[in-house]
Amino acid sequence: MGRLTGRVICAVMLIIFCQMMMNVSFAQEAETIGNAFREGKISGTIGSYYEYVNRDADDSDGGWATAYFTLKYETLSWKGLKFGARGFVRGELYSDDDDGVTDPFDVDVESKYTLPELYLSYGFAERSNVTAGRWNHLKITHIDDNQSEGGYVQFKEIEGLELTAGVVKRFAEIDYDDGEDFGRNNDAQDLDSESTYGPGSNAYLYFFEGKYNGINMLVLNPYFIHHDDYASVYGIDTKIEAEMEDPELTYGGKASYYHVDADISGSGDANNYMLEPFVKLKPLYLSVGYARFDDGNALNKPAWLRDYFLPVDQLITYGIADSNVIFGKLKLTFGDFWTHFAFSDSDYATTVVRGDGSQEYELQFGYKFPKNIDLNVRLFDVQFDNVDDRDYQKIESHLRFKF
Repeated sequence: MGRLTGRVICAVMLIIFCQMMMNVSFAQEAETIGNAFREGKISGTIGSYYEYVNRDADDSDGGWATAYFTLKYETLSWKGLKFGARGFVRGELYSDDDDGVTDPFDVDVESKYTLPELYLSYGFAERSNVTAGRWNHLKITHIDDNQSEGGYVQFKEIEGLELTAGVVKRFAEIDYDDGEDFGRNNDAQDLDSESTYGPGSNAYLYFFEGKYNGINMLVLNPYFIHHDDYASVYGIDTKIEAEMEDPELTYGGKASYYHVDADISGSGDANNYMLEPFVKLKPLYLSVGYARFDDGNALNKPAWLRDYFLPVDQLITYGIADSNVIFGKLKLTFGDFWTHFAFSDSDYATTVVRGDGSQEYELQFGYKFPKNIDLNVRLFDVQFDNVDDRDYQKIESHLRFKF
């Protein structure tokens, strides 16, 4: 029944797509609400994701692949109002765990079909807006993943200054395959999920973000996130960048600091910081850095900030209490091809599961073909010090056609 429903949804989306393609317009403002819907803009992606993991632990090697289709429609603006929606459908190509018991798609991918975006936006003044529903927050918040359900207001009328404030009821789990699901793991993305945030946590998360680049060479990004009876975070990202004309060289540094005020039982407050100098000399980009996470029972990584702070994102031990991390990244870009090597070396207090240190190495390749096709391949090697059967190697590949 689930497969049939997914096929029906996919067919309906394709029909809508074909009908709307005949009415696409590039006008910026519609004269009537009918024109706003008829002349809306359409975009989408057809893609395939593959993953294989080789673990030191016995009988745990295996891979799987999925294909997916995502389609987005957004109306033209009419009297400042704009409506948007995006659907996502995926299907299993194969799995090494096809034993009727283990399904990696339930763990690493999301539902076979979902609606990650469904929003209404109102533009006011010249560049500001209010948005409610399910929306992409990738560039406006520090909250994990890409999609949130709630609303926000963004003020951008002062040159060099952006202010964003909003509320989130739940965020969608997202992985490398780029499919978002708001209901995976029994609605564990809800902000009052006791299994994730502890008993008594509030159903809403509030955030405030500021971005200021009105001073030459300097960008400041302060932020505040509050989740009552779980945790509050305030912090700031700073970037300083300068350029030389001969040679064409860019250099600078990034610095981040955030404080966690923990409300969850058994966890203490935390202070965490990161420093990362960098240099760009085309086609080369090089950075090195150091990060420090608080010790004791500190809540260093609230659940909605798990992937924030470091350039490598695979390590399970990322953000463990009393950890010091040295990391770096080297990237080369030649036209439509790029590659980078990144590493992370962590040491921390000894535990039975994690040992007393870990290293992560990542080699990544990307290439953009003509006609909006791009390929990305990531190779990982993760190692743990003084603990058995925890090391693993991983391959991920992602092929996409965007229209």
